[in-house]
Amino acid sequence: MNWWHRAHTTPFTAAVLTATMLLVPLLGGSSLPIPSLLNGASAGIPVPLVLPAIPAALILQALNRVPHVYDTTAVRPVNRYRAGTLTAAALLATVLGLGASCAADSSMPLAAARNLVGYLGIGLIARYLVGHVYAPVAIALVPVLCALIGLGPGGRPFSWTWPLHEASSPIAAATSLLLLVGGMVVTTCLGPRRSAPRAAAT
Repeated sequence: MNWWHRAHTTPFTAAVLTATMLLVPLLGGSSLPIPSLLNGASAGIPVPLVLPAIPAALILQALNRVPHVYDTTAVRPVNRYRAGTLTAAALLATVLGLGASCAADSSMPLAAARNLVGYLGIGLIARYLVGHVYAPVAIALVPVLCALIGLGPGGRPFSWTWPLHEASSPIAAATSLLLLVGGMVVTTCLGPRRSAPRAAAT
């Protein structure tokens, strides 16, 4: 197991995740200037809601550092290692989010932890559907698309734009959790899809 964690840079990704969550309270008032196309607002999206995309993409990149064929032929239970790493990342983000929320008296760290869980799930599903190369791209596109077309009249997010919801939103919490569970299922049980074999030359 120690070999697996070293090969997948688990300590480094955990350190980046921790540093990201500690930065969230400091950047609570910052926003990315992404205008909304539907309500004409130009306030942008809060940086803490986008920031978790960085450790989420890094975790996915770490899981793909070793070729999949080595995992499928390994004697070690790598599927359990992978599921354990993803679960530990989600729990670490949640604990750090709770601690930062209490320390800073702000709900933004909890929303950031929730978003990291959801971003991980989206990345895992994209990894299965389109390949590991595009998984970080899918993660980055989610908050951008939410900012562009996810705000309705009055600047309120639609129900499907869970990354922009408040930390107390049960819809956003359930969506992010379902995304992570679904991503873990396709990753541990199904693995990456294989491309169709080329037709034999005649």
